[in-house]
Amino acid sequence: MNADRVIALICGLVGAFWAAMGWFSYGFWFNKGPGPGFLPVIFGCLAVMFCVARLYRKDKEKAEPVDVRAIIPIAAIIVCLLAIYVIGFLPAAFLFMAFWLVNQGSYSYKFSLTMASAVTAFIWVVFAYWLQVPFPTGLFTY
Repeated sequence: MNADRVIALICGLVGAFWAAMGWFSYGFWFNKGPGPGFLPVIFGCLAVMFCVARLYRKDKEKAEPVDVRAIIPIAAIIVCLLAIYVIGFLPAAFLFMAFWLVNQGSYSYKFSLTMASAVTAFIWVVFAYWLQVPFPTGLFTY
């Protein structure tokens, strides 16, 4: 099985998981209107349909090899999600933005740190200060 089919299979399983969670755990329809599971069911079903179509394409033997640099964004997002549980949302978002700008954007460290600081401060002002939405703090509180 080539990498193209493995990725389609994994994405299809993730889509099926979210569709099932939206339907059974969150609730699809409440009081004559969409419930909290409406969008997970819709997007999960779409993901499954697209992945099944990708699995049954006729040109599956001609799939291009996967570039190693294509794995960097996926790995960075996974590391960022795990870092949220350890150091909290705002520090993880800052580190993710700084890493992304340096690694994928090829910006200087000075520009990347400045931009990541500004965006993190903006997120804090809008959500924590103005809207008073609490962020996940992780194991280390700030």
